[in-house]
Amino acid sequence: MIYRAVAAITLMLVAAATSALATESIVCSAEGDAASIDVLMGNTAAIAVARVWLDAGGKTWTTDGQPGSTKVIVGQAFEDDQHMAIDLTDEGISSIVAKLRLVKAREQSNFAMGGTLSIDGVGAWAVTCPEP
Repeated sequence: MIYRAVAAITLMLVAAATSALATESIVCSAEGDAASIDVLMGNTAAIAVARVWLDAGGKTWTTDGQPGSTKVIVGQAFEDDQHMAIDLTDEGISSIVAKLRLVKAREQSNFAMGGTLSIDGVGAWAVTCPEP
């Protein structure tokens, strides 16, 4: 009985460590660095946004509440083979602060991803995202 408990705990720790290592960062930016977004994704079967950093108009928003930034929350996220959409809300989840909409394309060894980033009251930009 104790062996099973130890084995179960060991498996959970290994799974947790493996998940922490299996991440990728998607960085998208507008021309002239007018705006940028860095999304740290968990590498799972479903979209899992671990952290977001967003900069535009001299302001910064983060999901981890870094000093000097405005805290936002991932309101919803969607990804399939051709699209990705992420909405960030205010802390009270009462309004959408930012929207990221991306289109993905892959042909042979070539990959392209880009779309739009809009921030309420700040602006909207076309963004490109190099392959993660």
